[in-house]
Amino acid sequence: MKNKILLLLFFTIPLYSCNSAQQKDQDSKMAVDTEHKHTNHLINENSPYLLAHAHNPVNWYPWGEEALKKAKAEDKPIFLSIGYAACHWCHVMERESFENEEIAAILNLGFISIKVDREQRPDLDEIYMSFTTAMAGRGGWPMSVFLTPDLKPFFAGTYFPPDDRYGRPGFKKLLNQIQQAHATDKTSIVESAQRIFEDVNNRINRVSGKAVLNKGMVSRGAEALMQGFDQTYGGFGQAPKFPHALELSLFLRHYRAEGDLRFLQSAEKALKGMAYGGIYDHLGGGFARYSTDERWLVPHFEKMIYDNALLVRTYAEAFQITGNELYRTVIRETLDFMLREMHNPNGGFYSALDADSEGEEGKFYVWSEQEIKAVLGQEEASTFLKYYNVSGQGNFEGHNILNLTTYSERVREEAGDKFEEYLDDAKQKLFEVRSKRIRPLTDDKILTSWNGLALTALCRGYQITGDKKYLEAARQNAAFVSETMFKDGKLTHSYREGRCSEGEFLEDYGYYLYGLLDLFECDGDRVWLDFAVKLADRSMELFADTDGQLYLRPDDQADLIYRPKEQTDGALPSSSSYLIHSLLRLNRITEKPKYLESGEKYLAAISGTMNQYPPGMSAALFALDYHLGDKIEIVIVGSGEQRQEMLREIYRRYTPNRVDAHSDNGDASLSPLFKGRSVAEGTVMAYVCLNSTCQLPVDNVRDLKVQLGKL
Repeated sequence: MKNKILLLLFFTIPLYSCNSAQQKDQDSKMAVDTEHKHTNHLINENSPYLLAHAHNPVNWYPWGEEALKKAKAEDKPIFLSIGYAACHWCHVMERESFENEEIAAILNLGFISIKVDREQRPDLDEIYMSFTTAMAGRGGWPMSVFLTPDLKPFFAGTYFPPDDRYGRPGFKKLLNQIQQAHATDKTSIVESAQRIFEDVNNRINRVSGKAVLNKGMVSRGAEALMQGFDQTYGGFGQAPKFPHALELSLFLRHYRAEGDLRFLQSAEKALKGMAYGGIYDHLGGGFARYSTDERWLVPHFEKMIYDNALLVRTYAEAFQITGNELYRTVIRETLDFMLREMHNPNGGFYSALDADSEGEEGKFYVWSEQEIKAVLGQEEASTFLKYYNVSGQGNFEGHNILNLTTYSERVREEAGDKFEEYLDDAKQKLFEVRSKRIRPLTDDKILTSWNGLALTALCRGYQITGDKKYLEAARQNAAFVSETMFKDGKLTHSYREGRCSEGEFLEDYGYYLYGLLDLFECDGDRVWLDFAVKLADRSMELFADTDGQLYLRPDDQADLIYRPKEQTDGALPSSSSYLIHSLLRLNRITEKPKYLESGEKYLAAISGTMNQYPPGMSAALFALDYHLGDKIEIVIVGSGEQRQEMLREIYRRYTPNRVDAHSDNGDASLSPLFKGRSVAEGTVMAYVCLNSTCQLPVDNVRDLKVQLGKL
């Protein structure tokens, strides 16, 4: 039987992948529902993903005390399914298996089935993804993990078909095998789970040692990433291809530091490839999560707020370096998409848009040639069809994903001066028609962490475009989070329909603190700096140990089999690296030593990993570059249009490690950067300092431009 358990591990390689909210009181009752044949324990949850499974015949439980106690009391293995609302293959597995009465009966008889929204419990996702990756060789969602009642995994995979396919066991067969093994030789399962746990836990907690922090780590990280860059189409690796915004930003940073054109050219190849490809929504703005092909043509159509926020930042940096108007257009269209389709009136941003509508992936976004002709008219449609490479046979399951190629530029040139006016009119007409289609579902929960990334995007968008609606949206977002999601000195993780989740997460503090500092630099309002200080102080108290290690959760989580941490970047940047970077920035603004000391200590704790695996540490390398690089402070005191002109001159330049501060009167209580820098009424002065050496203050944009050119 031991051999049989081990053989099961060979069937965990995933076929497809999409690469708890509030704890309920133990005696809570499921809501009465007479419209559905089945209603399970997810009906009282606040996650759209969990609620979507509330009427499966599977007797799902949310992760919590009730389910975990039941597994122990009945001595049953736990089937843990982790996914998220916009995951296409999560939907497929639900339709094929979780709505299947026969499969549900097996699960209900032999297992305690628990469903988790990975976005609400990133700690559980991190823990069990580590095991899934170790067992299966790779991970993804839906994640399917089988646990002993003491929460240790003994088998893991991702998507499973309901019946045998592709020479692999179906989910039904797998359940029967595990159930039989548990009934006949439970001891082997327990022993196997313990060995797996010890092996993975030892690997995770293996100390990488410490290395001397140096700028060479940044260079080696960029060079290592270049080895995997696709010089034909741009981006990293082959299909499927993800945007990797952070890595492209590292290329831009390395180009500025070293002047190596390879890195600018590579970053631009990827940024243009995405902006021209089908991964970008040419009618509504915004990016899909990834491309299923190497050419950026066919996306996986889900849209995540974090992808779009991170890409806005990278496109803003590319615009500052190159002045290419394409990048500014992408920034504006992406932010407008975020505000139009993912923005709650309270100021928060929703998590995601689904890939599917009417049960078909991408149906909302694709077009037939005849549909476009019907909207624009036969003659008017001709130029549009050529420009966006639309054909009768299509490029996606008989339909067309709009995209641009080098031929598109020829069409633009041949169309003449009125092409832009024509194109805007045609896109608007098609957008209005598309808006009447059945929309993909929106995962309308608001995550503090992802809103922190959106906050940064809004600030960068304001700096690049000068459009104050983005700054106002940033202020509204920060006000919402500070008033609604920061309660009793604690930053909550998730909000939906008036309900906040419980528990604190490092990613919320790290990402949102970073966004607040961006907002303070744009806005100058001390309320954002005060809020940032509260988050910084709380985060150092909650997530750090004495050796400088940063953990995803506080040390009082009884439902976790180990305290998770993450040093490398994944689908999202490392939250610990974001916190480190934020603390170093906060030190420069406040000059409080504790933030510098903590930032240095946390950097030292991950120095070994940075030295050994720099290509997986882009966020950490940003923090390191900030710490070791030139210290640039630009302070403007005074008010009126002249200050705005000075700020525009600053914003149009790519100076990644600078600190900006501006004030009407140079109040030193706001920041030590204003000490001794008050000005007479009606006067505006700019102060530019490099590595603690300040140039003479200037009172006009012309002289400021000269000083900025020396940085």
